[in-house]
Amino acid sequence: MVLKLKLFFILLISSTAFVCGQGRVEEFALTKGDLIEDLIFDYYDNKGFNGSILVVEDDQIVYENTFGFADFENEEPLDRDLPFYLASLAKQFTAASILRLSEQNKLSLEDPVTKFLPLMPGTFDVVKIRHLLSHTSGVPDYFTMGIAENGTTNMDVYEALVKRKYLDFKPGYKFQYSNSGYVLLAMVIQVATGQTIDRYFHEEIFDRFNMQNAFVFTTTSSLNPRVKGYTSRFRSNDYNLLTVGDGGIYATAYDLYKWEQALNSGEFIKKETLNELYKPLVLENGRVRNYAYGWETGNNLQGKLVYHTGGLAGFRTYLERQLGTRNSIIILTNNSFSQILELRNTLVKILDGRIDNLEEDSKK
Repeated sequence: MVLKLKLFFILLISSTAFVCGQGRVEEFALTKGDLIEDLIFDYYDNKGFNGSILVVEDDQIVYENTFGFADFENEEPLDRDLPFYLASLAKQFTAASILRLSEQNKLSLEDPVTKFLPLMPGTFDVVKIRHLLSHTSGVPDYFTMGIAENGTTNMDVYEALVKRKYLDFKPGYKFQYSNSGYVLLAMVIQVATGQTIDRYFHEEIFDRFNMQNAFVFTTTSSLNPRVKGYTSRFRSNDYNLLTVGDGGIYATAYDLYKWEQALNSGEFIKKETLNELYKPLVLENGRVRNYAYGWETGNNLQGKLVYHTGGLAGFRTYLERQLGTRNSIIILTNNSFSQILELRNTLVKILDGRIDNLEEDSKK
């Protein structure tokens, strides 16, 4: 009996050593969702992540969660149905809408902006719609003009530009990020469709793709349930502008998932138009800038990707689509979180298989 027990333990130890020598047993391997969960909990516990995250692999959600508070003063917890201010992620809605109107022959990207806004000064006759889309118009950013304050509207920006009467440079020769350009694009959409921009976004995008919690921030919608912005846990820094086109949209991570799925499947604009939306711009001097129409463009190990960041008041946001793998990353935060790109880089490594153990990766 003793001999049999000794033999049993020898066999058990030998088999265990064999398994450990060959690597992790597959049935105990962490899924990508498990790895992302561990990563986000670490960011929440140690680096102050407060927000919502959604990760997609091959068009399927592999992870979705929210962490922290929507309202720190009242300790109101976040949930997936409370929308965040998107900041500049809103520009992709404006850009795609312009290209859709082009498909419908309601405008041309070669049209001068003065065709739709004839009261603009004559110096704006050389500014084409495509210049506004690509931030090559020479139209100054209203944030640099000193008029971005509580309650600033699209009309306020328009009137300030009419009074200014000149451009910062000749259109097409330089890239200069301009929120004003996207405000003007929103006004072009209104003229071309005969609808207010908030009604257009709701009817043609939010309602159409069942983005149930998305809305345009207006004086009336400001009372909608939403996430508040903070500079830190104890200092409110909420959104208070009324401009639309450059920003002005609230949505959840799941709303954005529905949007990017609809956009990339060809449900909103045609596939060939989508290629134009994602095409890097070429300046008049031949130089290529990795900005398309409302999207930054780039490449990774898996091919081409498009992305955009957003940041205003206490909100920091990020949306990426990897075109080759159909993977997406959506990050929305409301506490001035500064490490979104670091978090994004680790998420990409998990998705493409370069990380299967966070503890081992942290030692490298």
